[in-house]
Formats: sequence, structure tokens, C-alpha cells
Amino acid sequence: MTYHITPPFGTYALPPAREAWRKKADGYGDTRIGRALISRARKKALAGETGPFDIQIEDGISARLYPSGNRCEKRAFAGVQVWDLNERLALKSEIENHSDVPFVFLDVGANVGLYSLYVNAYAAQANRAAQIIAIEPGVQTCARLEANIAVNDANIQIIRAAVSDAPGTGYLGGGDVNRGEAKLSAQSDTTETVVVDTLPRIARTLGLTRLDAMKVDIEGHDLKALTTFFEDASSKLHPKLLILETGRAANSPLIELCEANDYVVTERTKMNTILKKASPKEALEAVEKNHV
Repeated sequence: MTYHITPPFGTYALPPAREAWRKKADGYGDTRIGRALISRARKKALAGETGPFDIQIEDGISARLYPSGNRCEKRAFAGVQVWDLNERLALKSEIENHSDVPFVFLDVGANVGLYSLYVNAYAAQANRAAQIIAIEPGVQTCARLEANIAVNDANIQIIRAAVSDAPGTGYLGGGDVNRGEAKLSAQSDTTETVVVDTLPRIARTLGLTRLDAMKVDIEGHDLKALTTFFEDASSKLHPKLLILETGRAANSPLIELCEANDYVVTERTKMNTILKKASPKEALEAVEKNHV
């Protein structure tokens, strides 16, 4: 499917003075002082405006961003070098060392598509084909996702659905302050009716025979969705690389579920966990080592 962006990209380009402040943020490191300087530069670039803004995030990645109401768009707007860097590097390494064609990436809870856009760019840089599926339920968020796919002429397919442990209909609510925190909730005057599906059903509908990497960030339904995935999907669909939002707690039922399905934790970042598929023996050894 071909997606479009209206009005044309560049309509909301930053004036030179604001763009200079935005670019200045890109030069600071991931330290306490560096983050403070990024925040200062970002505020100067925004200077009370709410957006949208048409920017080049990095070489090969452009986007129309609304940073005032979505935390990930705010991070991408200025100082993207400190946003989920280790997670992105793990994906980049997996793509560069990938032998099967195409590289299949499932972006579950895609938001406005930043992870998908990075995978698209990394695959282009490595001269590798990629099949990228972005799953996102909300009407407004999907519209922003479509626009970002269009401006990058990216080969990304959108599945408009929420993901949980059973198919049906649900209600999307919340996200008033941070759009990325919208989640399935009880019906109310402010909720949006959405289709709910499961990962195995989506994979079967798309005819997927394998997944090489998957990112999951679905605001409280991650455990339900992955439990159903491991119970119902073929082991051939278990991705080599998993990136999950697990929070800051030392123990996570989500991590334990993955360890029980032969994944090992390679890194924990501020809010996420990076895991790789291992042999049953390697997985058991890793669990024993981590729980000594």
C-alpha cells in the first residue's frame, strides 16, 4: 500500500535559528550534563511552538514530528543520539549480520514508526532487503505513522490493530499527555474503538514463516500478547532478537516468560530489555547464572 503526506514535507520546516538550536542538541553526549544541554537546546528550538515540525532526524530518516504530546517524538526532535541507542544498535548489528532475505521485523506498538524507520534505514545502509510490519491501533497515531512512511518512501506495512491475548474489539484510551501511553481500557466517552488481534493470528494472516526481530511496547498487554505468542505460534516464528519494554524493576514476569522460551538477556537499558534466542542449553545456563 502507498501512503501519503499532506501537506507536502517541508511545509513545517523550522526557521534557521530554531534549526540551529535543534542541531546543537545532536552534539551532546549521554551524560547528566549532556542531557541537560540537550533539554536546553530542545526548548530553544521549540520556543513555545507545538508543531508539527518537518525535520531530518538522521541521514536517511526524516519525519513530521509533534513533540509536544508524544515523548518519543520529543526525543527524536532533538538529541536523538541518546534515545534508545543500545536498542537501535542491536537491531543494526542483527541486520548487518543477517543472512536470510528479507530481514523480517515486527514493530508491535509502532507509535509514529521510529523503530520501523530506523530498521528501514539500517537495511538500506547494509544493502539488504527488509520486510517491516508496524502494528498500531489509533487513528491519529496511524495517520502520523503513514505520513512518516511516505516521506521516507519506506517499505513498511501497517497493521491497524491493538495486540493482546485474544481477538475481538477493544477501546483505546489515555495518552493525553504522552500519546505513546495510550492503551486498551474500559469504554468511555473519550475512548476509541479498535480491532484487537493476537500476534500468531497476525503472522498467519501475513503468511510469515519467520521473524528476525521484534520490538514490543503495548502498554500493559505485553505479557498477555507474548504468552499467547509462545503458546500458539510456531517456534520458527520466535525472533532471534527481542526488544521489550520491561520497566525499571529488577524482576519482570515478561523476562521470565522469555527465559522460559530459551531467550537470554543481553542487556537491560533504562526501560527496555534486549534478548536473543539461544539453544535450550545456553538459555538454561544463562538463567542459572543470572539467578545465583
